[in-house]
Amino acid sequence: MLTHDSAPAAIRFAVRAPWLSGAARLFAVATVVALAGCASSPTGKFVWLDDLTAGQIGSPQEAYVTGPGDAVAVGVFNHPELSGRARIRLDGFFTVPLLGDVPAAGKTLSALSREIEKLLEAQNLVVGPRVSLVLEEVAPIKLSILGEVKSPGLYTLEAGAGLAEALATSGGFTEFAHRDRLFIIRRVPELVRIRFRYSDLTSATGSAIKFRLKAGDTMLVQ
Repeated sequence: MLTHDSAPAAIRFAVRAPWLSGAARLFAVATVVALAGCASSPTGKFVWLDDLTAGQIGSPQEAYVTGPGDAVAVGVFNHPELSGRARIRLDGFFTVPLLGDVPAAGKTLSALSREIEKLLEAQNLVVGPRVSLVLEEVAPIKLSILGEVKSPGLYTLEAGAGLAEALATSGGFTEFAHRDRLFIIRRVPELVRIRFRYSDLTSATGSAIKFRLKAGDTMLVQ
């Protein structure tokens, strides 16, 4: 957990980050300080990975959940005027011809298909609609990695990446890193700090190797 005592280490990395402009560096420092302030509140406490549900941990084998940047082919049977390719925007919506904006992020393809069918029928656009969705393009994950890693920064990882990939991308631990203080700060649907141990990550069993990163996550190594 990022505390007032541990904040200086994270601030040190934000200040010396060579890729940041002056304004961006000030923003990074302000973000770290804000997180440190939140840590002392009840909502800022961390949770251990094993306290999460299976749905929160995620799995490479589970049904894919859509997110911003994903491109989906929408097919409405016998209605080519309603079919087409749509990309999910940052606000979580995509546009279906004639139907308009539809909330699309955070859903499986089957659930989204049923929702579009209901909307088409409710608006009297199609009687007994049959909708098929095909995921054509998966958006990569943009992940901020901060703290005691050799190369902190903003990285782009493939969808489905886990903590091991993130650590390798950032160059691994510095000599000052505490290997039982790995955190993922996740802001959706609400702010939560998920704590990991490196030993859990390198073991052959357990939840850590199943955990999947999501767009908008921040990784912090203390």
